[in-house]
Amino acid sequence: MEKLFEKLNEQLDNGGFIKAVLSGAFDKTVKKTVYEPVSVSKETLYRRDTFDTDGKDIRKNLRRDEFIEDVTKLCTGYRQMNIICVSFSAEVLRSKKGAVHISYGKGAGAPAAPSDNDRKKNYILDPTEKYDFLVMLGIEDKDGRIKDKKQSKWRQINRFLQIVGDVTPKLPDDGAVIWDLCCGKCYLSFAVYYYYTAILHKNVTLYCVDRKRDVIEECASYAGALGFNGMKFICGDVFKCLPERDPDMVLSLHACDVATDIVLSEAVKRNAKVILSSPCCQHELAGQLDCPDLQFITKEPILKQKLCAIITDALRCKLLHASGYAVTTLEFIDPDETPKNLLIRAEKTAIPEKIRQKERREYDELCERLNVDPMMRKLLS
Repeated sequence: MEKLFEKLNEQLDNGGFIKAVLSGAFDKTVKKTVYEPVSVSKETLYRRDTFDTDGKDIRKNLRRDEFIEDVTKLCTGYRQMNIICVSFSAEVLRSKKGAVHISYGKGAGAPAAPSDNDRKKNYILDPTEKYDFLVMLGIEDKDGRIKDKKQSKWRQINRFLQIVGDVTPKLPDDGAVIWDLCCGKCYLSFAVYYYYTAILHKNVTLYCVDRKRDVIEECASYAGALGFNGMKFICGDVFKCLPERDPDMVLSLHACDVATDIVLSEAVKRNAKVILSSPCCQHELAGQLDCPDLQFITKEPILKQKLCAIITDALRCKLLHASGYAVTTLEFIDPDETPKNLLIRAEKTAIPEKIRQKERREYDELCERLNVDPMMRKLLS
């Protein structure tokens, strides 16, 4: 194996590496892993695509040293590895007991140019660039490299910006007002503000609201140092300290339990054009749900918890539709990174009054049948 990786390193030096495929994983949840060179901002990186048996593709770009370390470590979990280079090819067969057999073959000849891994298509932010706000938030180091422990947060930010980009046509061309309620450390707030002002060159005002004074003060100092003058920070209860200006878009990431209901109801009351909310910790209905037809599920505590979370968000979506919104639920990020990966996207739409009334009647009937009275229902009564 040492000889094989020496030969592979030589091909990397000469630009002769074409492809590596790992197949026959000992982990039955994984189908295969593929490595290919890609061009990102005139730099050659190595794209790793891991395909699981459910058809999902987890993608990551690696630098030269990261690629060698990654493929060296990962190949031990597969029965077969095929490496294709310009001057040679190799097939590695590995038994469960660790015995390895390597056979070499002819190379593939002159390589094609690295594929264009178009960051505008896959990412809003470039993983090879330095962003001052990400450095300040501790996601990148001072050289602009994404910290290992912040890789999932970086992917989360990019995925969120893709969703924000999809709904941007719903907002005013300039001067949009955005609220981030229960904003916490404002990772998404800073990213969204940068996206609109530095990438799209639009003027926006972004209000960040949270009850934790130390966090709000710290984030306000970051915004001042970055010159993000359109970001405004408010410390206090959402019920008592919302901005006077109605929002065009309301954001909320992982507002816990009924805090999500408060965010959604305030967004509806203030006629927000777009709502993007990622709920979590849906405990409220666990103490209310009482439906004989569902006792075969609710008698098991873990299943009851999961069921209540699904019912909570399904009822939220139903009430949003009754309030005049087209609603979509999305997987925010890969579920392997966090189970809290649901995003509710609601866009204000001209839904006929008859349909809205029908939705509300059905919603109320569901609540009665389940013997629940969600906070969002009370707030919008």
